[in-house]
Amino acid sequence: MAGEEKQPHAHGGHRQRLRARFEREGLDAFENHNALELLLFYAIPQRDTNELAHQLIEEFGSFSAVFDAPLESLMHVAGVGENTAVLIKLIPAMYAKYVQDKTRSDALVLKTAERAGEYFVSQFSGRSTEQFLAVLMNHKCKVINTVVISEGTADSTAIRLRKITEAAIHANASNILLAHNHPEGAAAPSAADIDATRYLIHSLSNLGIRVNDHFIVAGDDWFSMATNKKFAMLFRN
Repeated sequence: MAGEEKQPHAHGGHRQRLRARFEREGLDAFENHNALELLLFYAIPQRDTNELAHQLIEEFGSFSAVFDAPLESLMHVAGVGENTAVLIKLIPAMYAKYVQDKTRSDALVLKTAERAGEYFVSQFSGRSTEQFLAVLMNHKCKVINTVVISEGTADSTAIRLRKITEAAIHANASNILLAHNHPEGAAAPSAADIDATRYLIHSLSNLGIRVNDHFIVAGDDWFSMATNKKFAMLFRN
């Protein structure tokens, strides 16, 4: 077929069958190693990628952990070059960008902790460094924009306040959701997280901006401070 790569090697027939199966059935019926094998076709044109897919899942412990692994760690696996590692890291990054764009287009409303938690899990998908986000919303909790406040560093709370304030004023936001991830930790706030949350809630409320919640995300798990009895009082201003 025009536009598709030629596959003169012994695995060409298997690749065609796997692609045809995906076109018919989607990925739901695929085993994890088959789904990863299919993706690897597009970075490794002339090698049996089934073996490499098994090797990657075994090396990192699960299908999802392969995509969460740092670029350098992926490249340490025999048979994984830079192109293959970049392709793997592109998948969660592209998905996060897709979700962010789709939610803008569909006028996302984040009124419940469950919906917001799912949203933040998708935003942090595949990230191996800490990131702090602010979701800017109007008075009906309709999302206006999601802004990266800090990334890969432990910025001071004062700097975060300034960046959040500037973004909120620019967007004319009246409600905000805060979120950050713990790439290698648990979905629970640290003592520093609690102090920073208290400071941001108080400072932003003086500007007429309400902080509705602060989420901590670790992998597929999330923690809502506002719905936890221990911290709920912080958000009742």
